[in-house]
Amino acid sequence: MKMSIKLGIIVLMLASVVGFVALNNSAQDTGGSAGNKTAVRKAPSGLPLETVTIGGKKFELEVAADAPSRTRGLGKRASVPAGTGMIFVFKVSDILSFWMYDCLTDMDVAYVTRSGKIVSIETMKAEPLRAPTETEEAYKARLKHYPAAAEGLYAIELPPGEFNKLGVKAGDTITLDHAKLKSYLR
Repeated sequence: MKMSIKLGIIVLMLASVVGFVALNNSAQDTGGSAGNKTAVRKAPSGLPLETVTIGGKKFELEVAADAPSRTRGLGKRASVPAGTGMIFVFKVSDILSFWMYDCLTDMDVAYVTRSGKIVSIETMKAEPLRAPTETEEAYKARLKHYPAAAEGLYAIELPPGEFNKLGVKAGDTITLDHAKLKSYLR
């Protein structure tokens, strides 16, 4: 009898330990643990959203960190609402260059280094969309390119004239969470 009581206590203790470990692991896997405060917010586009302060103003920026989202960018949108925009994240620094492919509205672009220094800012103008009789190659060939003045790791697009309104210019610095932005790369 004493042996079965001891065995029952051991089984009960093991079940408690297994239950605690399983509960702890499921809380971590689902983001339910108290320590998880970095849930990824999403824009209506499905892209992650990051809050970035530029010139003292907070902007909700969609994060374009893979080839499809960087290619699509803010194209086909009728406007870029105030307080919003997009940050393009690249794997390596390079002389970045943007164009207004399928863009319906003017917008600003700032090219930014890993350390957050703005190397140049351009106001890009919307161009006529591809005509039904125009080939894809002809359309791409006629679009103006807006190259950066130096290498950058990020590009930030905001509503047109926004950087000027904020008094932000080349040489200024924007605080960016490089580690977090890098984590979005795919």
